[in-house]
Amino acid sequence: MGNQARPALETKDSPQLVGLEESHFWSRYKFGIAAILLVLLYSYWPTLVWIEDNWRRTPDYSHGYLVPLLAGLLCWYRCDTFPGVSRSASWGGLWLIGLALVMRFAGRLLYADFLDGWSIVPMLAGIVWVLMGAQAMKWALPAIFFLILMIPMPYRAETLLSYKLQGFATELSTIFLRVLGQPAVSEGHVIWLGEQKLQVEEACSGLRIFIGVAALAYFWAVMASRSWIDRIILLVLAAPLAVVVNSIRVTVVGLLYQRFDDPAQQNTIHDWSGYLMIPLAFGLLWLIKTYWEYLYRPVEQMTAKDFVRPSAT
Repeated sequence: MGNQARPALETKDSPQLVGLEESHFWSRYKFGIAAILLVLLYSYWPTLVWIEDNWRRTPDYSHGYLVPLLAGLLCWYRCDTFPGVSRSASWGGLWLIGLALVMRFAGRLLYADFLDGWSIVPMLAGIVWVLMGAQAMKWALPAIFFLILMIPMPYRAETLLSYKLQGFATELSTIFLRVLGQPAVSEGHVIWLGEQKLQVEEACSGLRIFIGVAALAYFWAVMASRSWIDRIILLVLAAPLAVVVNSIRVTVVGLLYQRFDDPAQQNTIHDWSGYLMIPLAFGLLWLIKTYWEYLYRPVEQMTAKDFVRPSAT
């Protein structure tokens, strides 16, 4: 996998794309650019602290530590397709930077921290566009857009999604328990196993698994190189897979709670079942990806030469 930029065709309407060291704009104003980037980092520092605080304190967003690393891995994996940078500045990216500033202002005015966090995406896209050109921005856009998964959702959206996931997990887990021969009955977000009450609380709604599976599905969709159909399949299956995995967790917890009555043991079962769900989702997503690639194989393009046998000499 090479690191050299792929040369692009120079047209009348687009600047020539070259390596970063050959960019006239970058080489001439590199110290000024570095200073501006440091100022932007300083201005975003409170936002970054708020985001990291959510990663540390809220289990549903603990995956956030991995998102920037995976975004960098996406860029590294696709580095052989990097188109190069523009010789001069591409001022078209200023509208994205302006959009990010408007989002930050609106977030402060409306006390909507999520808008301030989301503004990171257009800000980074705009900076890449200005410094490297539109083609480089399009190349980096999948990794930049991936960063939105590290930012906490709006409270109302998070609450609504969590409530819906609670209902799905309760109903599906009840079905699984009945299939396994258990006298399970659901009532709201409660599953009754005989005289035992199993509460599917908001923390067990599966929001963490849902976001984690969505991140994995998006990552593999970007990495897929065969066909756009592969990407669509992975993204579409992310939501139902997350619901099924969380229901499996609730089912296993319900079965084990009947065998272990000690509260300390039940707490251990509850915690470890949560830790194991992301690896389980990762494995199931990989199996789905492998099976789909085996089931669906793109048709090879053939020409008349493939059917004509060369004459003997």
